[in-house]
Parts: sequence; C-alpha cells; structure tokens
Amino acid sequence: MEKSVTLREVSSILQMTPQGTGKLIKNQESYIKGNARSLPPQTVRGIFEARGFKYPQKNIMFHAVKGGSSKSSLAYNSAYRISQLGARVLIVDLDKQANATRSFELPVFENVFVDLITGKAEIADAIVPVSPFLDILPSSFKNARMELELINKQHNPRHFYQRIFQSVRNNYDIVIFDLPPDLNHNSYLCSIYATTICIPTNPDEYSVSGTKMTLESLEGLKEQYPDLEQEILIVWSKYDARERNSFHYITDASGMGTAKVMPVVIRSDATFKNAQAERKSVFEISKKSNAREDVDILAQELLGLRDFFTITGNT
Repeated sequence: MEKSVTLREVSSILQMTPQGTGKLIKNQESYIKGNARSLPPQTVRGIFEARGFKYPQKNIMFHAVKGGSSKSSLAYNSAYRISQLGARVLIVDLDKQANATRSFELPVFENVFVDLITGKAEIADAIVPVSPFLDILPSSFKNARMELELINKQHNPRHFYQRIFQSVRNNYDIVIFDLPPDLNHNSYLCSIYATTICIPTNPDEYSVSGTKMTLESLEGLKEQYPDLEQEILIVWSKYDARERNSFHYITDASGMGTAKVMPVVIRSDATFKNAQAERKSVFEISKKSNAREDVDILAQELLGLRDFFTITGNT
C-alpha cells in the first residue's frame, strides 16, 4: 500500500507555495511520482512538526444507529488519509460485518476484538500492520459473540477499553473505532473511552431520527459521567444536490443539541464503492473526485490541521 501525498497537497495545507514548502524538506525523504514530487508520512510529519504543529492523541468513534450512512467508508478512508498526513493511526473494526477490514488487502488473521474480551489473545497479537503509519485490529463474524461475552464478564465500564488498549495506546496518535449501527453495551463502553464521537448522518428522515437517538444516549452518558470531556461531531454524508430533502435537512439542525456540525459535507460519489471493491482507499484509485476532496477535509478537521495552519495562524 503506497502512502504518499504530493508536495502541492502539503503546500495547500500550509498555505505556502510549493517552492517554499520544498525548502522545508531539505534532506528528508521524497520521490518523484509521475510529474509530481511525493512525500511519505514521515516527511509530512517532520514538516508539520517543524512548523509547530503537535499531533493530538484522540480516540475517534464513528457511530451511527442507521445503517448505510457511510460510517465504515468514512472511518476507513479517514484513517488512511490521517496516516498519509503523518499521524500514527490504529483503526479498530468492531462491526461483525467487517466492512472496514475488507477494505484492506490483509494477510490471514486469527484474532479479533472478542478474543481480547475473553482473554484468548492479547491486543498486540490481534493488531495487523497495514503500512508504516497505519495498523488495524480487524473484525470478522466472530465478533457477533461480543455482546454475549460482555454480559457474562465482570468489568468496570469506565476503565474497560482503557485496560484493553493501555499497552499499545502510546504507539498511536489516533485510534479510530468503527462500530456497528447499534445502541448496545459495547457502544456504551466505547463511548466512554472515546474523546471524539463522529456521527455520519444522511440528509433523510430515518438517518436524522437515528442521529437524534444516538445523541440522546450520549446525553445520558454525560449525566452518568459528568467529567467526560468529549467532542460530538455530526458529518453530513451522501449529500445529493439533486434531492430536495438533502438541502432541507442540512440547513435545519434542530434537535441536534450541543453537537457540532462539521464544516464539510460528504457528497454522494461512486468512488467510495469502487474503492472498496478494489480494496483501496479513495486516494488510491482517483487523482480527483468529490470523495477524495471531502474526506481530505474531514481528515484535516479531525486532526486539527485546518485550524492550525491558517493565514492568521502559525504559517
């Protein structure tokens, strides 16, 4: 899996000219791909850190009660893009359908999250390397037993996920969780551990109702654990300007409470399905597409790059 970004893309983030960004590279690794100069993740990280950017440590949970909201597509493609941008990323697939897992070309694996719950495996034995800056804890239908195992096991909800991940957590800047479209005990436990909860929402009645249900459950969690510090983000997905309801729901944010609506709309694009069919990211199969452009903005927002590198900021 090739994971590089072009010098021009990094220059755009820095709001500098490619010539000016080129001077920052000095002796760091880069190579020519086609007509463009490309930078691997470690070079991108070096450039951003040299400009004062500090990679955050976040546990990002992608969750939506309604299926078909592009949850897995956004989790996987965001993880890929964030790792391209120099962050060390672990994606944790908790959905027994394993859509995120099937998006990668992985070697044969044995252990999934339910094996960590039962004690059959340690987390280090379950993580599969994908590329130097991207690992995955894969999923399979074995995770269908997860709820049953959780019910039969005594645990402290506040520290359950922390205990599982503590031995590897400092190896990563970002851990991304892809959850199934359920409100159950595992989503409750993961919500406690998450620092950021991203809720992909389609601009239609059923998806919006599911998002409101998710937000209500998070409000109950906050009442139970008032010291939890979390950001709750709504990202509109599958937007189609030809559909009248799309604009209606996006412009009406009533009932969303204190959740922040992200400043990016994920447009409908066949590139998502085509990429998954090829077991690639949208950044690998297309040089230019709505999917690529929108996920890039989403990834930068989740990392905090767009807020940091502004005309009035730190460039």
